[in-house]
Amino acid sequence: MKEINFDVDLGTGDLFSFLMRHTYSGISGIFGVIISIVSLIVCAVKFKELDTTAIMALIIIGLIFTVIQPLMLYNKARIQVKRNKNINAKLHYKLAEDGITISQGENEAKVNWYEIKKKVATGKALYVYMSPVRAFIFPKSQCGETFDEINSLIGAKMEEYKDYEPEPEAQEESSQPEVQEESSQPEVQEESSQPEVQEESSQPEVQEEK
Repeated sequence: MKEINFDVDLGTGDLFSFLMRHTYSGISGIFGVIISIVSLIVCAVKFKELDTTAIMALIIIGLIFTVIQPLMLYNKARIQVKRNKNINAKLHYKLAEDGITISQGENEAKVNWYEIKKKVATGKALYVYMSPVRAFIFPKSQCGETFDEINSLIGAKMEEYKDYEPEPEAQEESSQPEVQEESSQPEVQEESSQPEVQEESSQPEVQEEK
């Protein structure tokens, strides 16, 4: 197969988009938004009948998932990206027959195709998950013309290896040290409805929340 090579240098916007999707695409995230919206509606409709305490409580609940949490996620993305920039620069990815190789300077790590469990393509990026809390972020803007090709290739390999069961020895080999995980993939730690990216990395290793 033809190898595909590209570099990724995640910015705050890339990581923020991932975190927002990760946080609000799950049941808990959707439920939280509904609660916030209902609280604001009740506050507006019953405003004259409620006392100050009730009004303040409804406003706070209404802002938690619509304003406060997005701001917290943005700040988390900003801090994570800044921390990663101080540790390392962009990561180089190579998609080949034996899997995805991530390199940075003299450091190198590999993810086998059978380790990929899920991929999600959006208008801005491709998210490739190895577990519910570990994923690669491939921004469309940085993949350029190869974005669709990358998406198709990963999809084909996932289909090819969907029933593959690696032998214990193979799994041990694949657990080799990675290029500073934080820098290669953001890790999203599942919290209520939001991932936490420890996600980080210049290619954060994302961790998707449920």
